Amino acid sequence: MSKELKPKAKSNNFFKFIASYRQKIIYLLVLAFGANGLNLFVPRLIGYFIDQYSQNQQVQWWNITWVLGGLSALVVGFTVVQLAISSNLSETVGFDLRQKLSEKLSRQTNTYIVNKTSSSLLTVMTSDVDAVKGIVSQGVVAAFSAALLLIGSAVALLQINWQLALLVLTIIPMIVLTFGMIFGKIGNQFRLSQKNLEKINRVINESVVAASLVRVLNSQSSEMKKFDKVNKDSKEINLGIVRLFSTLIPIVTLLSNLATLAILYYGGIQVIEKNLSLGQFSAFLSYLAILITPIFILSFISTSLSRALISFARIDEVLQSEVVESTGTLELDIKGGVEFKNINLELNTRKILKDINFKIRPGTKTAILGPTAAGKSQVFSLLAGLSPATSGEIFIDGEKLSEITPNSFYSQVGLVFQDSVIFNASLAENILFQNDDELTAEQKQERLKKAIYTATLDDLIESLPKGLETIISERGTNLSGGQKQRLMLARALAINPKLLLLDDFTARVDTNTEKMILKRLFENYPQVTLISITQKIEPIKDYDLILLFMEGELLAQGKHDDLLQNSLEYKQIWESQQSSES
Repeated sequence: MSKELKPKAKSNNFFKFIASYRQKIIYLLVLAFGANGLNLFVPRLIGYFIDQYSQNQQVQWWNITWVLGGLSALVVGFTVVQLAISSNLSETVGFDLRQKLSEKLSRQTNTYIVNKTSSSLLTVMTSDVDAVKGIVSQGVVAAFSAALLLIGSAVALLQINWQLALLVLTIIPMIVLTFGMIFGKIGNQFRLSQKNLEKINRVINESVVAASLVRVLNSQSSEMKKFDKVNKDSKEINLGIVRLFSTLIPIVTLLSNLATLAILYYGGIQVIEKNLSLGQFSAFLSYLAILITPIFILSFISTSLSRALISFARIDEVLQSEVVESTGTLELDIKGGVEFKNINLELNTRKILKDINFKIRPGTKTAILGPTAAGKSQVFSLLAGLSPATSGEIFIDGEKLSEITPNSFYSQVGLVFQDSVIFNASLAENILFQNDDELTAEQKQERLKKAIYTATLDDLIESLPKGLETIISERGTNLSGGQKQRLMLARALAINPKLLLLDDFTARVDTNTEKMILKRLFENYPQVTLISITQKIEPIKDYDLILLFMEGELLAQGKHDDLLQNSLEYKQIWESQQSSES
């Protein structure tokens, strides 16, 4: 059903990713060039009018107003259009990245998802995507604008008076050096802050999720100490960032004021000696102010860029990860026959399943029995196509599972996981999650009613004010554990499965309810092939086949009476459970 694909070479790097949006970025750069170019022109224009006025030439104030107003309107126009395109680009980048990540993860193995952890993947799809889309839509343009203003103002200063310009430009390296030293330390502080934030989130998450247990165990004090520690660390780290910024601003302000003071002194002399006009002097001061601002912008962008590069590296790691692509082309009408042939499974060099061989006949009831860590859930994962075996082959009705198309397979196989997967939607939407568009509305309702009755959910639904339209809260917190398990069973049955896989689904329901569910299941779905993972022997005594697993090995297989006679381990489990129930 699957074939391992190796990740592509690291060609999809950050800058090539940016280049994929070059058309919109070019539009933004052109608009930024226009807006900043006009801003660079304004000081010269004002200086020209000042010179005209100081030389007692007739000044048309109305014309000045129109010219400056027109320039301002153009700048505003450029900026508005730029912001519109920038916002569109930001959301497009975010949409594309989340779409690619979602598509990639939808094809990933269950093992990969578990190893990466849901919290890590959620961070990648939210905060990391936000960091990247921010730098693409705003950082690139801001860096271009800052560079344009820096170069343009420096050139303008040299054109007006190169002696004064050289005096100013000698101070610029000092400002850049100050930024470099302080931002280097701030970058480290930001990294520490991010790590500490993860610790705070982890402590808070543990405290909230286990709040009732913390109270029962009277462990509030220890939990508060853990939180106090990470909270104090956060305070110290952030105060360190504030201290560095509080050092940066006065130093840069001092250097800027020194430059202004030098210009006022030497520039004033040049104006008195008539080597520099008053208008040129005014323009020179304006360009000096313009010159300092881009240095601030570029410094802040460098920090944002480093964050975005780290975020993109995490995103790219997911996008370039190995995937399991389906190569199956067979559309199979499943009868329910299953065979494991020489199946081995290794995870992180550890052998989980060792040379597993068994056959299940269509329409029969099979139980996979064993203690914790016996390998039962791994058998479930392999049979459900959630992860590939290291070696060996799985057959469905004599056909290789790898050759069956996923759509054909999953449309006929009902899965009930040990952990309930409940969606924040109505009961009906949760049960009819695997919707078949080929069915009529009447057929869907018929399947829905039969699934609900079989899973013994009818009493629950009748007790709810809105019945099937009742909205289930996130993670099904307004349902009990047993109700969630029965809802999962109803979802699996709603597709009218040919093969039904149950992973310890009755662990949270009482014995009477369990018996009722199994009775209705065999009555309403007599042709289904049932494979049930369990740790209890009593409900499965009458099954056609029992597979006993221990430490990744299939120790014994057969019917209940045969196993009592031929398997010492099975007999010990049976006697242990009988004595605990008596």
